[in-house]
Formats: sequence, structure tokens, C-alpha cells
Amino acid sequence: MDTENEEIIADLTADMPFKKTFANEEEKEPLITMLNVFLAWKLTHPIVDVHIKNPYVAGQTSENRDSIFDIYCKDSEGKQFLVEVQVGKQAYFIKRVLYYACMAIANSGKKGDWDFNFPPVYSLSFMNFDLDFKNDDLVQYISLSNDAHPEIRYDYISMVFVRLSRFTKALDECVTLQDKLLFSLCHAHRLKGKPEQFGEEVFDKIFDIARISRFTLEERLAYEANMINKRDQYAIRMTAINEGKAEGLMIGLAEGRAEGRAEGMEKGRIEGMEKVFALLEKGISLAEAKRILGL
Repeated sequence: MDTENEEIIADLTADMPFKKTFANEEEKEPLITMLNVFLAWKLTHPIVDVHIKNPYVAGQTSENRDSIFDIYCKDSEGKQFLVEVQVGKQAYFIKRVLYYACMAIANSGKKGDWDFNFPPVYSLSFMNFDLDFKNDDLVQYISLSNDAHPEIRYDYISMVFVRLSRFTKALDECVTLQDKLLFSLCHAHRLKGKPEQFGEEVFDKIFDIARISRFTLEERLAYEANMINKRDQYAIRMTAINEGKAEGLMIGLAEGRAEGRAEGMEKGRIEGMEKVFALLEKGISLAEAKRILGL
């Protein structure tokens, strides 16, 4: 038996492994632990149990969009929890999350006489990209508050965003449960099994469920499709970034030359040299750099 291959762990930020590990009705401890860790600041008391529901929520009318959550569950008090991993960057991601949370609220409405006392909705989003939240916190907490009195908050809807791209701790720096969960999400697929430092029982379950050798053929095919899509997303993003930089450099040089003033020309010359050096540092030849910059 190839014991090395037996220990290969799937990428937990891919759709299928994430759902298999954390939306598992037969083994709910990983999900409950994740919710308690990242929502601790919002919850009045720890979650003991959850019921994982159908992630499909139909629109209220034929003209409304339906939605499918990665994980949709409720606790014994009726609180609703939406959990997802988002790999591809979206410009209006916060609005999207708010929209889906509002759909969950609308879905909890009751026919007939109803006083609108819907249970709180908590959204937990793990992002494999970054957004400008105007601060450097790895975990962002967004909720309703009174503008004139920010200390007054309302628990009707809470959105938590985890910036995976900002988690930079090494394995030996992971001390808290949150650190270990984040390290697992970011790096489990690079490991050959559970790290010895991760002594909590929940990690035995996470790493066991996410072992590729335990996947069915259908799950393996779904996982391969996830990884192909993830690699395509990365390639598209890097191509857009590189093409955007090159276009920006050419436009900037053209505008600098058009100014025609001595000061502007000198500044443009210096900036042009800096841009040439930057391209050379990336391994681009001098001839190619000149061609890119139109020199």
C-alpha cells in the first residue's frame, strides 16, 4: 500500500473538499468548531449543535434570483448561518454577501400573520483574495449599528469576512484554534497528514475527512474539476494584472511625452528608466522592455 499517497490532503478552499469537510451531517464538529471560533465575538454563547439545511434558496418571485450557499445551517435557537469560501475576486463581494443574507432572512418569513421577528443571520466568508476594508485586520466584522452611537449594535444580521491571503503564520507560530484552522485552510494540501502540533480532536476529523484517498470516484472527479477551475482563475487574474501593468506603463509614458515641458520630460525620463529597470528585474530583456515601453 502507498502510505504516502494515502495521506495526501485535499485543498480545503476548493468547493468539494470544503463542503465534504464542513457540511457533513454525520460529522458536524468541524463546522461547529469553525462557527464558534470565527463568530465568538458575535455569539452570546457557544453553538452546541446545528442542522445542515439544503443550500438552495429560491427567490421570492419568478423575477428574483435564486441562491445556493456553500453551507447553510441553523442552530437549536433558529439562528441561521451561511458559510462559504470565495476564490475568485469580485468587486462587489460585500454587497453579494449582504444580498444572500437578506435572502436567508426573507426565506425565514412566515405566511399569514407575522410580526417580522426573524432569527439572526450570520454570514462567514473565507476570501482567497483581498478587499479594501480600510484597516489591516485579518478578520472583519460588519453589522448594523447606530451611526450617532456606534456602540449601539443590532444582531439582526452579522457578516464576518476572513482574509485568507493575509494569513502568513508559519506552522510553529500557530498557537490558537483560529490560527490552526486558518493554517489548515491555507496549507493542508501541502502537508502529508495532520501536524503533530494540532492536538485537538477536531483536526483528526478534518484531516481524515479531507484525505483524497477517502474520496469516491465522483468526489475525485469533482475535486479535479475544482482545481482546474481554481488554476484557470489564477491564470486569468495574473494575465489581467500583467497586461494592465504593461498598458498602464505605455499610457503613462505617452502622456509624459505629450506634456512637452522640460520639467515633465525630465520626470518622464527618470520614471521611464525606473520602469525599464522594473521590467529587467522580472527577467524581461532590454530589447523587449524598450518595445513594451515604446522607447
